[in-house]
Amino acid sequence: MFKHRRSTPKEVVQPASYEGKAQGVDFAAPSIMNEVIPGQVVGSGTKATDYAVEVGGTMIPSRFYRSFFAEIASGNTWSGMLDSLLIGEYGNGDVDVAIHIMPSSNDRELNEIGRRIAGLYSDLVEEKDVRKIDSMRDEIADLKDRQKRIRLNIEKSFRVCIQVIASSTEWKSVMQLCRLLVQRFAGKSIFLRAADGQQLAALKSVLPTCSPEIMKEHFLSLESSNVADLFPFIGGGLSHRSGIIIGKDRLGRPVWLDNWHPELTNYHMCIIGRSGAGKTYAVMLVIHRSAHIGRRVGIIDWKGEYGDFLSMIGCPSMELHEKSKHRINPYDVDITELADGYRYIDLEEASNSVQALAFKMISVYDRTALTGEVKVFIGHAIREQYQEAGISHEVESLFEDTPTQGEQGQFRVGRQRKVMPELVGLYQRMAASSQEAVRKAADMLKPFTRLGNMPSYAIFDEPSTVELKHAPVFGFAINRLDPEIMRPIGLFVAERWMMECWAKKFPEIQKQLVIEESQNIFLDEDFGAIWAESAYREGRATNTGVVSVTQGLEVYTRSQAGMAAIKNSPVKLIGIQETLDIDAVRGKLALTEGEADYLVYQARKGDLVVKVDNQSTIVHVDASPLENMMFTSDPNDPAYQERKRRMREAAVG
Repeated sequence: MFKHRRSTPKEVVQPASYEGKAQGVDFAAPSIMNEVIPGQVVGSGTKATDYAVEVGGTMIPSRFYRSFFAEIASGNTWSGMLDSLLIGEYGNGDVDVAIHIMPSSNDRELNEIGRRIAGLYSDLVEEKDVRKIDSMRDEIADLKDRQKRIRLNIEKSFRVCIQVIASSTEWKSVMQLCRLLVQRFAGKSIFLRAADGQQLAALKSVLPTCSPEIMKEHFLSLESSNVADLFPFIGGGLSHRSGIIIGKDRLGRPVWLDNWHPELTNYHMCIIGRSGAGKTYAVMLVIHRSAHIGRRVGIIDWKGEYGDFLSMIGCPSMELHEKSKHRINPYDVDITELADGYRYIDLEEASNSVQALAFKMISVYDRTALTGEVKVFIGHAIREQYQEAGISHEVESLFEDTPTQGEQGQFRVGRQRKVMPELVGLYQRMAASSQEAVRKAADMLKPFTRLGNMPSYAIFDEPSTVELKHAPVFGFAINRLDPEIMRPIGLFVAERWMMECWAKKFPEIQKQLVIEESQNIFLDEDFGAIWAESAYREGRATNTGVVSVTQGLEVYTRSQAGMAAIKNSPVKLIGIQETLDIDAVRGKLALTEGEADYLVYQARKGDLVVKVDNQSTIVHVDASPLENMMFTSDPNDPAYQERKRRMREAAVG
């Protein structure tokens, strides 16, 4: 049995033996022990309104106790779920928590689960209510998962009773405390049931010398990880036993994480942590270990932090800027393959993306120039460009037959991809328009084409030169683009190109698309909604998980794109946070009070709260010495200096 005692509030300064403080002798050999019933006069003439126990003390005449047994109605537990009971301040009263734990036979538990499943199947046959049928099927699925975990010894089964005891020296205080506890925890689907009529027996049950008969009807059947969630400063861990190991929990156990776990609805993930929290370090660890189990990873590197890492693992890092040889044509399209094997060219998605890009470029100079007639003209012109290039929704339209001459002079007919349209073609169509508003908008698009006089702005008006082939990891660095105008544009172009020409191209391969500083696309009024709607929708169909990386939780709440990222990401890795950010979205991320306090006051660099749907745990990222050398960004770390030395030697060699 675990018993926690919380004394009176810290802000109340009292001597060691203040009036009302319960002493050990008060409980072991009280002067009186009286079970109070409603209507009885207690204390200084107060009429009792509920059941309780009055215990005589050495310093004061008596103290009043009320016992409750907890029921967890939500069907799941979470790390720190009882922390607010253990460390909360509730006024002039005390709250004690006793957790009674008894090992349960796995065979007995499996038999009970089997009987419950059989009963549900029997009820399903006669049930007509669709809602009840869905509920029964969900419960059957949960029971089967639990049955499997116990049978394979992944989890052990325990019988657990959670007892909460509220006490105070004043009747009014203890009643107020009880109402507060019941209301507060009902909002968390933890219902405190009073042991009315048996308050004395319940209070005695916390003593090891007394029989726990009263608790029989209040025992819950929980697994090992559920039991761990009940204790302070310990996480119950995740049920994943596949994927990658991301670190160790507080008990030193390895924690597995699998974005492709069959229980998850999709593969998306959010990684959040303020600057210096070890966020990028954790991302690199996830990338590196994911690549080792056959998952491919693409990175959009906002600040240029991944160059050394990619170079050390022998994977391509492509920089997008004026002097670079790497180019991306936003008009590029590739073959999209659905789960049923149907293959087509997603021309409408590509057209909408180029259209959004053109709108963004024009709005840089004058948003009012984007009148209705201009938008309609641009939409039609882009689609006409694809039509003139002979590209349609049919896969065959992407290729053309080209004669080639062999070594001995003979000609052969080969197939190659058609030349894609380019931004300069859109500008020329707009400049030749009879509509004055369209010609005015064309002048603002011109600097972003090769016909303008701003080469650093025209880098997306050339044929693509990027060939990924089968690289397990690759990255596009956009840090050398103009941060005000071109970097947001580069972020969108790189993301859409990766979805069209990489994610959709290999639907049979598990892939992760990592977007660093993703708040820059969340908050973009031109790209944000378009990006979120397509990227998160297409992810499951293309076997791709979007990994959005940003600093603050609060950033997600400012835009529809950010909220879409939260709602569609069952996996969340959360590092050190500011109090303001925690308060802003704690409810949206289902953070418990204990988890929120941990992230603000206790977490250190490399510590994460990992949430996977209804499961959560606290993890310290644990990298090997070689990984640490590749990941660290601390210039004072000897491993960082060693990496830079190796990079210099490789450059010279």
